[in-house]
Amino acid sequence: MKQKFIRFIYQILAFFTRIYLKRIKPQIIGITGSVGKTSCRMIVSQTLQNFLKNKKIYTSPKNYNSEIGLICSIFQVEDYNPSFLYIFGLFFKIFFKSLFSSKNYDILVLEYGVDKPKDMDFLLSVARPDISIFTKLDFIHVENFSSQEELGLEKSKLIFAARKSAYLNKDDNFALSIYSEIDTEKYLYNESIPEYNYVFDSGKILSNVNVDGKIFRTNLVGEENMVYFELALQILVNFGFDFSQNYYEINFELQKGRFSIFEGIFESVIIDSSYNAGPESMKSMIKNSVSLRKELFPSYKNLFVLGDMREIGTESEKKHKEIFELASRYGEIFSVGKETGAYFGKHIGNFKYANQAGKILRSYLEEHKDEKFVILFKGSQNTIFLEEAIKEVLKNKEDEKELVRQESYWKKTDF
Repeated sequence: MKQKFIRFIYQILAFFTRIYLKRIKPQIIGITGSVGKTSCRMIVSQTLQNFLKNKKIYTSPKNYNSEIGLICSIFQVEDYNPSFLYIFGLFFKIFFKSLFSSKNYDILVLEYGVDKPKDMDFLLSVARPDISIFTKLDFIHVENFSSQEELGLEKSKLIFAARKSAYLNKDDNFALSIYSEIDTEKYLYNESIPEYNYVFDSGKILSNVNVDGKIFRTNLVGEENMVYFELALQILVNFGFDFSQNYYEINFELQKGRFSIFEGIFESVIIDSSYNAGPESMKSMIKNSVSLRKELFPSYKNLFVLGDMREIGTESEKKHKEIFELASRYGEIFSVGKETGAYFGKHIGNFKYANQAGKILRSYLEEHKDEKFVILFKGSQNTIFLEEAIKEVLKNKEDEKELVRQESYWKKTDF
C-alpha cells in the first residue's frame, strides 16, 4: 500500500515536471551507465559553463538520479529528505514553480539511474533528453536484473530516446553492440585516451591535457576524467564552439569522494575515491593511483585501503578475487567488509569497520615512517564508509569537511 501511494505521488510530481519543462524548453543532456555517471555529468556541465558564457547551465550538486532525484534536479531542489512533511511541502513548491517560475537555465544536465526494470521508462516520461551519453556498463546494481545485458538494455533506453544525438563509449562492449541500431545522430567517444601529463604545482596536482593540439590546464586527475573532459569538448564542437586559442585553464569542482587528493600524515598522499565502488571503477582507480605515483612520486609506494563492492550478486567472489589479484601486484592492502575478508588473499588485515582500519593504518604509517606512500581508499558506500578511515590519517583536520557523507544524517550509522 505504501509503495502504491509513493508511486501515485511520483506520478503527480512527474505531471507538473512535464508542464514545467514544456514551458521553459531547456536543452537536456542525459547521462547513464553503471560507472562514471556523476563524474561525467559534473565535467560536462562545468566545461559547457566555462565556455558557453552566454548560456545558463545547471546540474544538481547532489547525486540525484532516481525518480524523485531527477525531479528535484529539474526544479533545482538541493535539500531533499524522504520525510512525509518534506514531500508534502515539495509538492506545493513544484506545483508553483511548474506554473509560475521563470526560466533558470538554458541547458540542463541530468543523471539517469536505474535499480530495477522499467525505472528508465518513468525517468524518460519525466524528461526526454536531447542529447544522451552512455558511460560504461559494469557488473553492479544487477541484483534486480536477470543479467548484465538486461541491465544494459534498461539503461540503453536513454540512448534510443535522444531527440538529437547520442554519445557512446567505444571502450564499452555493450555500447558497441547497440551502436548500429541507433537512428539519431551518433558519436563514439574514448576512441583513444587523450594525451596528458601531471604536474605538481604549489602543492596541487594538476594536469596538462592535449586535445587536437590545444593545451588545457586543469585540476582533473585520472584517465576516465580525461576521457569525459574530451567528450565535453567534443560536445562543444558539435554545438559550434570555436576553440581559437592554443591554451586554456579550467578548474573543476567535482563531488566529494571521487578522486580527491589530500595530504596525509608522514608525508603520505591520500587518494579519496570512497564514494562508491564497482569492479570496473575499482580496477581503474587502482591503475590510476599507480600511474600517478610513478609520474609524480616515484620514490613512494602504493598502499590500498579497499572495501567491499556491493550489489554485484553471484559474481561477488570472482570480482573480489580479481581486484585482490590486481592490487596485490602493486602494494600492500588493508580491507573493510565481509566480502573482502572472505575473498581476498593474504593481506595486512581485514576489518569490520572503516575507523578500525584507519587506526591500524595510522599505526602502520608510524611504524614505516621512513617510507612514503600513495594511499588509495575505495569501496562501496553501503556499510563500508571508508571516509571514516581517511579521517584517521589526514594531515589537516579541517580537510574532514571535504570528505563525503559528513552530513548529520550519516552520523546515525556505525562505522
